[in-house]
Amino acid sequence: MPRHLRARPGRAQGPPAEDAAAAALPDELTATGGDDTSPRADVPAPATGERLLAVADTAHDVLTRVVTDVLTTSRTEWAWLSGEDRARHLFTLADVLADHVHPLAVTAALTTGRPVAAGITSDGPRLLDAAFSTAGWADKLDALGVDATPGGVVAVLTSWRSTPAAVATALTAALAAGAGVLLRPDAQSAPVADRLVRACTDAGLPAGLVASAPGRDPTADAVLWEADGLLAVRADGTAGQLRELALDLADRGTPLVADAGTTAVDVVLRGADLDAAVPALLTGLTDGAHTRPGGSRVLVVEELAEELVARLDAGAAALRPGHPLERTTRVGPCPTPEVAHAAAAVAHAPAGALAGLPAGGWWAPPAVVATGRRTLPPPPGPVLGVRTVRSGTDPRTLLAEATAVTVWGPTGPERRGWLAEAHRERLGLDAPAGPDARLDAQLLLRACRG
Repeated sequence: MPRHLRARPGRAQGPPAEDAAAAALPDELTATGGDDTSPRADVPAPATGERLLAVADTAHDVLTRVVTDVLTTSRTEWAWLSGEDRARHLFTLADVLADHVHPLAVTAALTTGRPVAAGITSDGPRLLDAAFSTAGWADKLDALGVDATPGGVVAVLTSWRSTPAAVATALTAALAAGAGVLLRPDAQSAPVADRLVRACTDAGLPAGLVASAPGRDPTADAVLWEADGLLAVRADGTAGQLRELALDLADRGTPLVADAGTTAVDVVLRGADLDAAVPALLTGLTDGAHTRPGGSRVLVVEELAEELVARLDAGAAALRPGHPLERTTRVGPCPTPEVAHAAAAVAHAPAGALAGLPAGGWWAPPAVVATGRRTLPPPPGPVLGVRTVRSGTDPRTLLAEATAVTVWGPTGPERRGWLAEAHRERLGLDAPAGPDARLDAQLLLRACRG
């Protein structure tokens, strides 16, 4: 049996005491100011499969009322403020979010399987950087060349793919532009959305300016797309889901800022320092689907392939799967059973519990798999796909859909949303990758304000 599938004696069996209070979730979540008319959906825990809480699928009449409240608050209490006043409020919100990093990390761990240690040490700083940097634009929009609008609503659709940092970026960008925010999470991401609404309340923002209306009722969504004052929609999801959403918004002309999920590709060239590269590449296993929902791929030149794969195999075997609330866990359960089954199938491991872990969870072992011309890229999850490349034209099609590319070469890693010109020419890449978080916020600002 592979070393990383064996049960380990003496392992911790639950969260530390400091996580106990933050781990408390409400028994039910409904829309902000909602009622009991909407049907409920149970949200299972990825680590055990047990029921965590129930979330309302907001009915269209309730959603209409919530959207109206957000729009009214935006126009009467927020949009008319000066940029300096909005910036002051948003910097207060950023300070308050610092106190919510731990609860958000615990909430994401319980609902999506993201290890809480990664949520605090990695996702937390990203969230705060997004909140502070985007808040800083509130009094500088004139310099960006965008025009003011008399208020409105930005709808932010979230799912298990949505990191708290990405949601906070969209939220603060919309508020900086003078708009109110309607968070429209699916059931699994509703607890994180509820935490962010509470942070806005704690920061003293006008009541009703930021609201949550969970669910994916098509009738309710249709009401939302036709709502008066809808300025823009920010969403993530699969390519198919985003295409359908774009068609729904096309007739109205509402701007859509979409993220189909990061597909991370690392290119290892001749002269690369493997001692530096290997630990970074292993983040494709530890982060899994949570920060790379499009999957993780490595392209390596032939002369380095054997040594690189040996090191990655050893690193994967040493990774410790475990309950996401245990601070030593490096790899938690997958965010959905579909992701777990796909990852386990590629890794040639049986779906189900790893040794020593709960039988009801959505588990898949960390694995390094070889890919080629006739094999599909690896699915999201704790799976790293490695492919050998021979020529400069080989990676062209492999990088065409990449949204995050890192080139490892003699000068060290180049982490960019696009490749340096020298590597672009060498690898035959014609177009840059998708936007990063800051550009995502800028696009949303411009969508809100013309």
